Amino acid sequence: HAKLIKNSSPDGLSYISELTPRPKGSYESLDKMDHLACFTGGLLALGAYTDPLGLESKRAQRDLKVAKALTYTCYQMYARMPLGIAPESVTFTEKTDEDFIPHIKYYILRPETVESLYILHTLTGDPVYREWGWEIFQAIDYHCKRTVGFASLKDVTDNSNTDAKDRFDDKMESFFLSETLKYLYLLFDPDSDIDILNKHVFNTEAHPFKIFPR
Repeated sequence: HAKLIKNSSPDGLSYISELTPRPKGSYESLDKMDHLACFTGGLLALGAYTDPLGLESKRAQRDLKVAKALTYTCYQMYARMPLGIAPESVTFTEKTDEDFIPHIKYYILRPETVESLYILHTLTGDPVYREWGWEIFQAIDYHCKRTVGFASLKDVTDNSNTDAKDRFDDKMESFFLSETLKYLYLLFDPDSDIDILNKHVFNTEAHPFKIFPR
């Protein structure tokens, strides 16, 4: 919280900066956030709801507040792009009127944002996370769906021609099925028996495992 979490300008979006080691034990802070870091919202939310001090404790409330703020930023990484799809990473800067600009512009069907949306919706019941998830799903379905699967995008800022073949990288990562689509499915499943607080834990590839009581 003290070293990595920062707020952007002008809108005050919370983001996770990077620390790069430098000589003599010093570090350089980089105002860059990868899509990969967007799982942190869900991580902190789970930590808040399982905090030994209780959800109402100061620590848990801090973690939950940051979890919601980071997840909102990750949603904005989608919403503010021309295609409604997030780039691989963004750079936060005060040199433009925007809070962030794309750093690495490709999109390889990553799951981390929808993972946090699923966890926060499950824990809080706030329908806004379903609304954001639906927007993201629609953008993926419209821009990435091809004849025999889903393709990665080379540049999420390129909206010149949605059917131009050179816009796509004909590769579908396995995590798109095991994570991205699974979390989206669970986000909208009203009858799911997954209990992420008491009965189940997801591994890094979104495979659920039962928690055995001690």
